[in-house]
Amino acid sequence: MDYLLFLGLLSSAIAMRWIVARYPYSGYNKPPMFGDFEAQRHWMEVTINLPINEWYQNSSLNNLTYWGLDYPLLTAYHSYICGWISNKINPIWCALKESHGHESSSHKLFMRYTVFIADLLIYYPAAFYVYRSDLLNKNVATKKFTVLLTNLFYPLLILIDHGHFQYNSISLGLALIAFVMATQKNLILVSAILFTLSLNYKQMELYHAIPIFVYLLSAYCFEERKIKLKTFLSLGLVVIVTFFIIWIPVLRHNPLAVIKRLFPFDRGLYEDKVANFWCTINLIVKLRSKFNHETLAKLCLLTTSLSILPSCFMLFRRPTVRNFYISLFNVSLCFYLFSFQVHEKTILLPCLPLILLSATYPVECFAFLQFAMISVFPLMIKDNLVFIFWITFMGFSILALQRLYIHLNQISLIQLCFSILCITITFPLLIAAIYIQPPIHYPDLWIVLISACSCIYFLIILIQFHIYQFKETTYKPLQIKKTN
Repeated sequence: MDYLLFLGLLSSAIAMRWIVARYPYSGYNKPPMFGDFEAQRHWMEVTINLPINEWYQNSSLNNLTYWGLDYPLLTAYHSYICGWISNKINPIWCALKESHGHESSSHKLFMRYTVFIADLLIYYPAAFYVYRSDLLNKNVATKKFTVLLTNLFYPLLILIDHGHFQYNSISLGLALIAFVMATQKNLILVSAILFTLSLNYKQMELYHAIPIFVYLLSAYCFEERKIKLKTFLSLGLVVIVTFFIIWIPVLRHNPLAVIKRLFPFDRGLYEDKVANFWCTINLIVKLRSKFNHETLAKLCLLTTSLSILPSCFMLFRRPTVRNFYISLFNVSLCFYLFSFQVHEKTILLPCLPLILLSATYPVECFAFLQFAMISVFPLMIKDNLVFIFWITFMGFSILALQRLYIHLNQISLIQLCFSILCITITFPLLIAAIYIQPPIHYPDLWIVLISACSCIYFLIILIQFHIYQFKETTYKPLQIKKTN
């Protein structure tokens, strides 16, 4: 890549994030809980003021009902580093208990910078590494460039991290590098380490864990139906050692307390209106009133397990790079649609591998990425990010149309019309959610309809990509016989 082009893309990506960061964040001026911005700040407060054995435990100094830590240890360590720097700049920002709801302009600027630095250190390098190393598109410059542009400028990740306020770029960036390294035999151990780090930053990376395991097992640990024990043990060892190093500070205290915080089944099937199967089916059958948490958790486990089996089986049979990326998408979307306690923001997990396929299935991928944005529109309303949502959505639509033109020979007219129709149908709901008061008896009508429409679209695309994976699995290269 030309140096000036590299610099221009990087500058544009930073500028886009800075523009989004000028808008409000989750919980802005909304006591008493203040939102996700306060959650991230509070974790800094907890980690620098309390010993590690108290980070995940309820106490008089750490009230877990007020944004208690519920992400893995790497998130806690990251919070500690940010909190330590914050405390050096201004101790008031993270003073124990006294700093709750702190919203000074200087502190907000500091918090925004922490997200920029996370992008600069992890996500940007991941995006450019994919550009240089992705085996799926390695011989086609236009395809590689499409994936790079989508990685750098996909608005949903930017809106959630730099608008709503989170650090998804860390776990997603680590996972992104791990995906690509997993397709290169000499880097599979590094891939396993990086993905373990990603999983220990956000437990939602479990959405990707099963396809990675199946791919590494099938592609590298079997040869002529015999297991390659050295490779298998090496992969297992690096994962165990990485876990051990991360968890060693809490192993001598109460690791079960950490695990309980990471998987809070007592919260119920779902919280807000999410574009998944359970929230949608609840419009017809009131599941939460008919079944207890334990029964619903078992139902979700069974449904999710059954839904991911076909994709994993097809990946095991034919562990190609394309099949691997498709399986990452299929399995993570199954988890989003059918698993227990899903948040609307976890739609980012299926979006990540789909970005890698954006030049292979351009219409389907760009349409899904836009629908993923539509599915979180209620969150944008809540965070006062509607205006910047529309700006970035339209900008990404222009980028998508430009890349579709580049890949015109791969486009099905029927698929294109279907995608445009689905997105167009939802637009009146987005407008209604802002300007039209819903009926008194149905105060969440527009939000529920947006979620339900998004869910139906996700189910259709899930079936479609299972068909693509089946075709990839059953495809056999043409064998040309040599003649004397």
